[in-house]
Amino acid sequence: MMQLYLDSATNVLYIALGKNGTLIDYTIRIGRQDHSKHIVDRIDLLLKRNNTTIDDINAITVGSGPGSYTGLRASVMVAKMIAYTKRIKLFEVSSLYFLSSGYPNIKAPMIDARNGNVFCGIYNDCEQLLEDGLRKTTDLQKLALQYQAKPIYLDDFNYEIVLAKIDQMAKEVKEIHSFVPKYLRQTEAERNL
Repeated sequence: MMQLYLDSATNVLYIALGKNGTLIDYTIRIGRQDHSKHIVDRIDLLLKRNNTTIDDINAITVGSGPGSYTGLRASVMVAKMIAYTKRIKLFEVSSLYFLSSGYPNIKAPMIDARNGNVFCGIYNDCEQLLEDGLRKTTDLQKLALQYQAKPIYLDDFNYEIVLAKIDQMAKEVKEIHSFVPKYLRQTEAERNL
């Protein structure tokens, strides 16, 4: 089964091509809230580089957040569009897990949420120990100690991805039209209303 993997929850736009959970090829781009301008071209580049077309893809797995509001929308909307128009199965998985799936043992992946906050969760391999949430950095430090988890700050340089583990944690999206990213907080504009 040929699979396409997308995540844009951080500054890292990650797109991979896999077969039965094994990585074939990938592309990354470090951006600044401009993933939507590059995601379709990067998918096309990856497919062409591997003599593949979108018609060869059987499933798409997308990181569904939490993370950057603008970033999440880019990959989720593209994944939904392709899945719907090509009748391809769509799967979603936490972006925290997606970007930390290659780290061993108990881990507490986090993404900066500004003002002393992080989006975070705690995982032990393919088991979620603490639900993804928006938390104070100091609270995550205490939780990481409690669970004996290694804190992992996910950014442009820190991410480890294993597609087979992502496949184990991914859940099929049954209703493509109603699927939305897990933002975990309101946008700044909504908070200022």
